[in-house]
Amino acid sequence: MTTAVHPAWELTTPDLQGKTVVVVGGSGGVGEGVVRTLLDDGATVIATGRDRARLDELRANVVDAETDQRLHTEILDASAPDLDAQIEALATTYGTFDGVVVAVASWGNQGRRPALSLNDDEWQHLLDANLTTVFRLFRGFLPHTARTGMILQLNGMSADIPFPGAAGVALSAAASKSLTRTIAAELDGRGPRFYQVILGVVRTRARQRAGVDDPTWLDGEEVGAHVAALVVGTSPLSDTTVHYLTDKRVGPEAH
Repeated sequence: MTTAVHPAWELTTPDLQGKTVVVVGGSGGVGEGVVRTLLDDGATVIATGRDRARLDELRANVVDAETDQRLHTEILDASAPDLDAQIEALATTYGTFDGVVVAVASWGNQGRRPALSLNDDEWQHLLDANLTTVFRLFRGFLPHTARTGMILQLNGMSADIPFPGAAGVALSAAASKSLTRTIAAELDGRGPRFYQVILGVVRTRARQRAGVDDPTWLDGEEVGAHVAALVVGTSPLSDTTVHYLTDKRVGPEAH
C-alpha cells in the first residue's frame, strides 16, 4: 500500500472521517487512485466492479492496517436489469452515501474504426456501455445520496474534442457531460450536487505495466484529491458543475 499523493494545488487536505463514498469502477486504473486518496483522507469507501479478482487486487494494492476496515468491495454491474435493486442493497448495508464517483468506460470489441464503418450492434453496444450505464447509475444512486452529498462522473477530453476511430466513446462522453449539466439544472440545489470532471491523461498501473508512462501525466491520487474536496464542499469549484483537470501543475479549472 502506498500513501496518497497530495498535489501542490490542494488548498487543504479534506477530512472525510464519517463520510461514505462509492467509487463505481474502483478497481479500474483511475478508480484505484481515487480510492486510495479517499481512504487516506478518512472516508469509508465502497469500491465496486464486475470482477471479484480485480477487486481483490485493488484491496491488496491500497489498504494497510489502518484503512483495511474502511474499504469494502462489492460486485455491481451497471448494465444488469436489477441494477436499482443492487444499489438499494448497498444502501441498506452501508447507509446513505455522501458521495458517488462514476468511473466506467468501455472500448467495445470492434477496435479503432471509422464512425460510419460500425454496424448497428457495435454502435448500440458502445452507447449502452458508455452512456446508458451512466444514466442508470445516476438514476439509481440519486435516492440514496445525501442531499448535502454529490454524484460525479469522471470523463475524458473526448467529451469536447474529436476522437477519430472512437466515435461511440466520444459521443457518449459528450452526451454524458450534457446529461450531468441537465440534471444539475433540474435539481437546482434541491438534491445532491452533480459534477462532471474532464480528465487529461492519467498514469495507471496498466499503462505502466505496458511500459507507457509520463511523469507529467496526472496521478490517480491527484484526481482523488479533487474528488475528496468536492465530497466535503471545500473545493473552490464546488458550485460549478463542469471541471477540467488536465494539467497536474495547475489543478482543477472551470472553462
